Amino acid sequence: MAEKKGKARTKSGVLSMDLNSALRAIVRSITGKLEEWLGRPVITLDIDSKSIRLLEMKGNVVKKWAEASFETSKPAEEEPASGLPALGKAVRQLMASSGIKAKKAVASLSGLYTVSRVLSESALPPAPTAGEAILEVANETMPLPEHRRYLAWQTISNRENERLFLAVGVSREVIDEEVHALKAAGIDPYVVELRSMALVRAVDKKQALILNIDSPSIDLIVVVNNVPEVIRTIAWNPNQLSLEETAEYLTTMLEANVEFYNSHHLETPLDPATPLVVTGQLAMNSDLVERLNATSGYHVEPLVLSVKYPAYLPVSQYVVNIGLALRKSAITKNKVQDGILPLDLNLLPGTYRPWRPTSRQVYAIIVLIAGFALLFPLFDVASEAMSKTAILEAKFKTLDSQLELKKREIQKREPLQKAVAEYQKIVDREVSFEKDVEVIFGEAEKLGVTVNSIRHRGTSIEVTCKAEDYLIFREYLKALEGIGRFLSPIPPPEGYPYTTSGIITLEPLAAEGG
Repeated sequence: MAEKKGKARTKSGVLSMDLNSALRAIVRSITGKLEEWLGRPVITLDIDSKSIRLLEMKGNVVKKWAEASFETSKPAEEEPASGLPALGKAVRQLMASSGIKAKKAVASLSGLYTVSRVLSESALPPAPTAGEAILEVANETMPLPEHRRYLAWQTISNRENERLFLAVGVSREVIDEEVHALKAAGIDPYVVELRSMALVRAVDKKQALILNIDSPSIDLIVVVNNVPEVIRTIAWNPNQLSLEETAEYLTTMLEANVEFYNSHHLETPLDPATPLVVTGQLAMNSDLVERLNATSGYHVEPLVLSVKYPAYLPVSQYVVNIGLALRKSAITKNKVQDGILPLDLNLLPGTYRPWRPTSRQVYAIIVLIAGFALLFPLFDVASEAMSKTAILEAKFKTLDSQLELKKREIQKREPLQKAVAEYQKIVDREVSFEKDVEVIFGEAEKLGVTVNSIRHRGTSIEVTCKAEDYLIFREYLKALEGIGRFLSPIPPPEGYPYTTSGIITLEPLAAEGG
C-alpha cells in the first residue's frame, strides 16, 4: 500500500512483510469474489492533456468504453458559467453520452508531472524508518520542494538479498486540480495511479520494454524481473514528423532508456532478447510498428491482455484503462511471486481519502473474530474444569491440614513409645535379668570386685564396678566373658587393661523362659 509523507512506516523484517503480503492477498481475493458475485463494475478514467478515455469493466469483461477530445482551457475560461471546471464538465458530458454512470472511479495521472525513483534499501541513508529515509532521498533528488509536492512510495521487491522501493513525487497543483475537477463533477477518484504503473500491470511481463505512444506524450518503461526499473514520460508532437522521422525518434528514445538502465546495471545489462510491447493510439499504425521492429533492435510482440473484450475495441488505446481496472480485478490481485509485490501505489493524498481500516487493522479484526469463534466453545469446558480444580484444591488443603496434625501427634508420641518399648524388653526378659544380676554379683564376690550399680537399658546391661588393682579388674572381665550369657568379646572400659574401675556394657545372648 502506498505510504504518504508524514505517515512513515517502521521497517518490517522479511517475516513481517510476508505476513502483510499474505494478508493483502486474502483481502483482495475476498473482495474480488464479492465484486464478481455482486456484479460491481470498475470505472476507469485515463486523462491526458488532449483526451479523456472512459471504460467500464465488470469482473474480467470490458463492457463499455468511450473517448472524447479534451483541450486544457485557459485560466480565464477554466470556470464556466456553471461553476464546473472544464475537465469536470468534459467528464460529465462523456459519461452522459456513453451511458456509463459512476460515483467512484480509478483515475490515471500522466507521468509528465511526476518524478519516480526505484530505490534499493542498501542505498538509503540511515534513518529510523524506511519512510523517513525515502523522504530524505526525495528532498535531495526531486526537483519540486517538499511543500509543493506529494510523495507516495511502496515496497515493490522483498527479496532476501535486497528490498526495493518505488517512490513517486507529484506536483500538488496538478493532482489537486484533477481531483477537484472530478469531485466537482460528482465523481470520487478513490485511486489516482500513474499511467506507467497501469501499463506495466496490463502488459504483465516479467521482462519487457513498454512503449506507449499517444499524441501528447510517450511513456517508456524498462521492466526487469517484474520491477519497473526505468520509467520515463516525454512530451512530444508527432503531427509534423514523417513516418521515418517518428520511427527514428522513438528508436532513439528507446536506446537512451536502455543505455540509462545498462549504465546503472553494468554487470547485468538488458537482455537483447527482451520483447518490445507497443501500446497507445499510434500503436494502431502498423507501418510504424513494423519500422520500430526493424530499427529498434528489439522484437515487437503483440499486446496480449488477460481480459475479455469485444473484437472491435481499439484495445491499444484503452490499455491504460484496462491496467487501472486490473488493479482491483481478481486476475492480478493475488500475484505475489519471487518476492515481487503487486504495484498498488495510490497517488491520492490522504486528505482526499475517507477513513478505511488498514490491512493490519483488518487482519487484527479477522484474527480476533476467528479467535473468539474458536475459543467460545472452550469457555464452558474451561469454566467447569476451573470449578473442579477449585474443589480439589479445597479437599487437598483439608487433607494436608489433617496430615500435619497427625505428624505432630506422632512426633509427641515417639519418646513415650520408645520408653514403652524399652520397658517391654525388660518385662520380656525379667527372669533372665535376675539371673544376669546373680552372675554379675557372684563373679564379683569371688574376685573381690565391688559392684556399685547395675543399669538395664533394654538390649544391654551397664555394670559400674571397681577392683583393688587392674589385674583383678582384668580377671573379672574375663570371668564374665567365660560364663557364656553375654556377647563376647565384651567391650572393655576406657583405660583397659590398666584400669581398676569403669563401666562394663554387657549384651545378653537371648531371652530365657521363666
